[in-house]
Amino acid sequence: MTSTESATSTTAARAGAEQAAHQRLLNTYLRESGTPLGVTGDDLGRIDLPAAGAALVVAVHHRSVFGHHAYGDQVWLEQPDGRRAPLDHDALVRLLVDEVEAVAVKAFGTVPDGAERRRALVEQVESSVAATARYLRRPRTQAPEDARALTRRAEQSLLLGHPFHPTPKSTQGFGEDLESYAPELGASFVPHWFAVDRRILLERRVAAGTWTPGPVAAAAAAVLGADHDHALLPVHPWQVRYLLATDRVAQLVTDGLLTDLGALGPEVYPTSSVRTVCDPAFPTSFKLPLHVRITNFIRNNPVPHLGRAADASAVVAELAPEWDHPGFAALVETGFRTVDPAVVGDDLAADFSVLYRDNPFTDGSYAPRVLAGLLEDRDGDVPDLIHEVRRCAPDPDGADAGHVAAWLRRYLSISLVPLLEIFDRDGVSFEAHAQNSMLHTDGGWPTRFWVRDMEGTSVSRQRLRPGVVPPDSPLLYDHDEAWMRLRYYAVTNHLGHLINVLGQYTDAGEPLLWRTARETLAASGGEAAADLLQWPVLPAKANLVSYFAGRGENPLYVDAPNLLFEVNR
Repeated sequence: MTSTESATSTTAARAGAEQAAHQRLLNTYLRESGTPLGVTGDDLGRIDLPAAGAALVVAVHHRSVFGHHAYGDQVWLEQPDGRRAPLDHDALVRLLVDEVEAVAVKAFGTVPDGAERRRALVEQVESSVAATARYLRRPRTQAPEDARALTRRAEQSLLLGHPFHPTPKSTQGFGEDLESYAPELGASFVPHWFAVDRRILLERRVAAGTWTPGPVAAAAAAVLGADHDHALLPVHPWQVRYLLATDRVAQLVTDGLLTDLGALGPEVYPTSSVRTVCDPAFPTSFKLPLHVRITNFIRNNPVPHLGRAADASAVVAELAPEWDHPGFAALVETGFRTVDPAVVGDDLAADFSVLYRDNPFTDGSYAPRVLAGLLEDRDGDVPDLIHEVRRCAPDPDGADAGHVAAWLRRYLSISLVPLLEIFDRDGVSFEAHAQNSMLHTDGGWPTRFWVRDMEGTSVSRQRLRPGVVPPDSPLLYDHDEAWMRLRYYAVTNHLGHLINVLGQYTDAGEPLLWRTARETLAASGGEAAADLLQWPVLPAKANLVSYFAGRGENPLYVDAPNLLFEVNR
C-alpha cells in the first residue's frame, strides 16, 4: 500500500468510525430522552435539543420502527429561526453530552460534578471512535470453510459494537498493546500460568470439564515435581504484567504461595468480550480478569460474580436434562478458581479469578457464530446474517418477504420460544443479548442456538423449585425483576436488533417481521409469551444516561415501544 493509499484508508476508517458513533449516540439519546425523530420540511430528520434551544438536522437513510435509525454523513445545527450550520464530530458530541446531562438531572434529581462527567464521557467517546477506526483499517477476511475458523471469524469481527451504547469500543488501559490483545485485530496469544498453593486457593466445580491443557500440566510437573499439590491458574498476558508489578503478588511469589510458570500451552484467541479466550481444540474456555476499562467497567471477576455464575450453572446443569427444546442449549461455566480473598483480599482475588466455560465445539461438528457479529453492518456489504438468509432462499438472486418470515419463524423456534418456555417452567431468565447468543446454520437455515455467560442469569425465586440453590443466592430475584430482565435482553436487545437487520436489508420490512414474531409467540401457547404480547412497552437499559450519572452497576431503564403489542392493534 502506498503512503497515499494508507492515508486515504486512515481517513476513511476515521470517517466510518465517527459515523458509527453518531448513529449510536443519536439513537441512544432519542430512546433515553423520549425524543421523537421528527421530519423537516425538506424531508430530513430533526432531533430537538432542549438544553441548547436548537435542533439537529440529519439525513435519515433508514427509519426504524424500533429506533435503529441509520443516518447520512452530515449533521447540521438548526436555530429556532431556521438557520442551519454544519456540525463537525467534536461539536456534535459536546452538544449531545450537554443534552445527556439535562436528561440525567431530570431522571436522578441531581448529578454532581457535571463538568467532570461531561469531560469523562467525551473522552470515552473518543476512545471508542479511535479504537473503531483502527479496527476498520484492518482488511476483512473471506469467510473460511473450517467450522472452528468460522466461529473465530465471527467472534473477532464485531467492529462497531452495541447499537445502543455510547462508547461500545472504548478500551482504556491496553495502550500500545491493543494490537496484541484486541479480538477485532485478529489477536491470539499464549496464556501465562501460575501454580497456586492450595493453602491460598478458592475454587468451586459445578460441572464436569477439563480445566488445564495437557502440555501445561506436563510443564508444571517438570517444575514442581510429578506429585505436586498446586492448582494451575491461567492469566492474561497483559494482566500478568499488571499483577507482577504489585508488591502483594511479588510477596506471594517470594513466599512460595504462587509459582510463576510463564507462558505455556497452545495459543488462545480473545472472543468478542475481549477477556474470554478460546483454544478451539480445548473443551474449556477461560473468562479471564483484565484490569482494563472496557466500555464502562474494569473487567475483573469479583468473587460474588463467580458465585453467581456458578449458581446459575448449577441450576442449568440440574434442570437442562428436563428441558425439551431441540436446537437450544446453554453453555455453562463448569466452575471457578482464584486466590482466596480471605487470605489476599477481595481486590487481588478479583484480579486473579477465572471462570471456566464449557466449549463443546472442539470436533468441528458445529460452527456457532456470535449473533452480534452476524448482525453488524459491513461497509460496502450487507451484514453476514443476510448472506445466510439469502443462501437458503428459493431465488438465489434475493430473499422475498415470505422467505424472510419463514426464516425468522425457524429462528424463533430455537431461540426466543425456548427462552420463554424455560422461564415459564423454572423461572430461569438468561442474559440472552446478541453478544451472548450463538447461532449455527445449515445451508443458511438456523438449526442450533446457544446462550452463554451464566454470570448474567437471573432466576425467579417464586418459580424455581426449592433446594436447587441456597435461598440467599445472588442469582435469585423477585419474579417481576427476573421477567423484566428477560424482556430486555431477549426482546429489546436481541429480537429488536435481529428484526431491524432482517427488515432493513430485505424486502420484508420491520412491521411484517414484528407481526410474524407475534404470531409465532401466540401460537407457542406459553404463559410468558402471552404476557409479553400484552405489554405496550418494553424495558430498555439507558446506557448513556446511566453512565453519565455513575449508575452503570444499577442502571436506569426506560420504555421502548413493544412492537409485538402494537402490531395487533
